[in-house]
Amino acid sequence: MPIFAKYLRFIMENLKIALLKQDIYQDLYVCPVSEKSAANILFSSMMRVGPIGLMSDLNADFYIVKEEPAPETQIYKKVIPHIVKMLPLLKTRPLNQVPGYERWKVGTTHANGDFAVDCHDVDWGRYDVVISVNVSLPTDVVMKYPQTLFAYMIGEANMATKKARFGYDITLNQMARGIVADGLGEVDFPYTFVGADTLERIIRSVVQRPSKRNGVHVEVNSVAKNRDKVPPQFLPIQEAGYEIHLHQGLISDNLTSIYDSKYFVKIGGRPIRGNSVAEAVSLGTLAIMNRSEVTHGELIIDECNVGSAEEVLTLLKRLDADDELYNHLLEKQRAVLQRLFFEAPVESLRRCVEAKRKAAPKHYTLYNKMSDRLFLFYRDVYNFLKKVKRLVLKRK
Repeated sequence: MPIFAKYLRFIMENLKIALLKQDIYQDLYVCPVSEKSAANILFSSMMRVGPIGLMSDLNADFYIVKEEPAPETQIYKKVIPHIVKMLPLLKTRPLNQVPGYERWKVGTTHANGDFAVDCHDVDWGRYDVVISVNVSLPTDVVMKYPQTLFAYMIGEANMATKKARFGYDITLNQMARGIVADGLGEVDFPYTFVGADTLERIIRSVVQRPSKRNGVHVEVNSVAKNRDKVPPQFLPIQEAGYEIHLHQGLISDNLTSIYDSKYFVKIGGRPIRGNSVAEAVSLGTLAIMNRSEVTHGELIIDECNVGSAEEVLTLLKRLDADDELYNHLLEKQRAVLQRLFFEAPVESLRRCVEAKRKAAPKHYTLYNKMSDRLFLFYRDVYNFLKKVKRLVLKRK
C-alpha cells in the first residue's frame, strides 16, 4: 500500500500541524489564524504558492507571529541582506505599498501586522508539528514544549539547511528527492508542498468549472525582461496555431491561467528551482522543459525532457494527436509529484514526531548556544565579504 494511502488518514486525524511566518516575511499568506478556506489563504499570498498543501490537505493552522528580538529570530536579516531595510514596513503595509515593490500585484490589502500574534501567547503544545518559515520562534519558546516537533525552513534555502539549530528538531531543506527521514536533523521538504491535484481542487472550487485545457503557458523565467510580450523563442509555437499564455502578476490570475492551459513550457532563460513546475503539475497541466535547468528535475519525466522550440513543437503536435498519450504522461508526472512533494515529506514528519517522542529529553546546552552564535557570526562575515566582492567588481 502506498505511503500516502496508509498514513494520510492517520495524520489528518491524529497529527495537528501549525505553519508560521514572521510579520517581516516578504512572502506567503496574509490572513488570520481563523481563516480556514484554502483558497482564501492561497490568494492572500504576497508572491508564491508555498506549502498550501499543509492547510488544504492536512488541515494545518497558519499563523503570522510578531518579530522577536532574540538573535536566532533575526536570522532573516542574513537570508537576503539587501532587502532587510524594507522588511519592517511589512508590519504596517501590504507589499505593494513598500518602496520598490509598487508594481507588484498582491492578493490582499492587509499588512502582516494586521494579523500578527505574540508567539508567547500561543500554546504550541497543542500541536504535534510546528513549521516555521525562517526562525520565527525563539529558542526559549521552542524548549518549553518537549512533545512538539519544531521545524524551520529558511525562505531561500541558502543557509542552516544541513543541521537543525537554535533548539529546533529538524531543518527543512526545500528539496524533494523522495528521501524519507529516519531521524531528526535535515529533512527533505519542498517550499511548494502540494499533492497531485491540490491546486486543481482549489482553483476548480473557485471558478466552478473544469479546465479549458487550451494553449501553452510560458514559464516566467524563460525570459529576463519584457515579460508582457511573447518571448521570441515561443513565436514558432504561436505561429503554429498555439495560444500563448503569459505569467500574470496576481497569484489567483496566474494559477487560473495555468489551470486553463494544456501545457506549461520553459524554453531558455535562467535555471529555476522548480516550484512553478510543481504548481503546474498540481493544476493538471503537463510541464515540458529541459530537466537540466530545474533543481526539482525529477518532475520533468523523460518524455517531457526537451529543450529547443523545435523539439517542444514536435512534442506538442504529437500529444495533440494522441489524447491517450497526453493523459498518460500527465498522470505519470502527477504520480511523481505526489510521491516526492507530498507522500515522502508527510511520512518524514510522522517519523520525526515518533523519533522525538522516543528520544531522551533534549537540552539546549552552552555548547549548542555558542555553536549557533558562531554560525550567525560566520553568516555576517560571509555576507560582508560578498558585498565587498560586488563593490570591487562594480568598480572594474
